[in-house]
Amino acid sequence: MDNQPFKHMVRTPSGVKSIFAITGFCLLFVIAEMRGSEESTAVQAVAIALFCLCAAGLLWSIYRAAKKPIALCLQEDAILINGRTITAREIEVIMLRRDSVHPIIGIKPYGASVVPVRNCFRYADEEDRGFADLAEWAMRNNVKVDNNIFFRWL
Repeated sequence: MDNQPFKHMVRTPSGVKSIFAITGFCLLFVIAEMRGSEESTAVQAVAIALFCLCAAGLLWSIYRAAKKPIALCLQEDAILINGRTITAREIEVIMLRRDSVHPIIGIKPYGASVVPVRNCFRYADEEDRGFADLAEWAMRNNVKVDNNIFFRWL
C-alpha cells in the first residue's frame, strides 16, 4: 500500500484563454507587418520584439498544457508537488477558481502578490475527492482556503 494516503494526480492548467489571447496578439503583429506600413525602423523593431515575446509565451503555454500529469502528495504538514515541498507555514492561502470546466487550485505563498504558475494545478481525475482531501489538509494545518478569483502568470 502507498505511504501517501492523500496522493492525487494533477495537471498544469491548460491556459486556453491565454493561448487564444496570445495567438490574437501574434496575428495582429503579422497583419500589421503584412500591410507594409510606413513606420520607422525603431517602431518596427519594437513590434518584432513584441511579436517574439508573444510567440515565446504562446510556445511556453502550449508546452505547459501538453505536460503529463504529476503527483500531488499531501503530507502531515507539507504539500509535495513536482519535487518541491511547500510547508503549511509558507502558505498564505489556497485559492480555488471555479470559472472553468476543470477548477484551478493556486497555492499563494506569503509575500507573493500573485500565485506563482508552478503552484497552480487542476486535478487530472477524482476532483471531488481531491478538493475534499485538500480542504481537510488545510483545516488540519490552519491554512485559509479562499474561493475568489486569483491571478497567475503564464
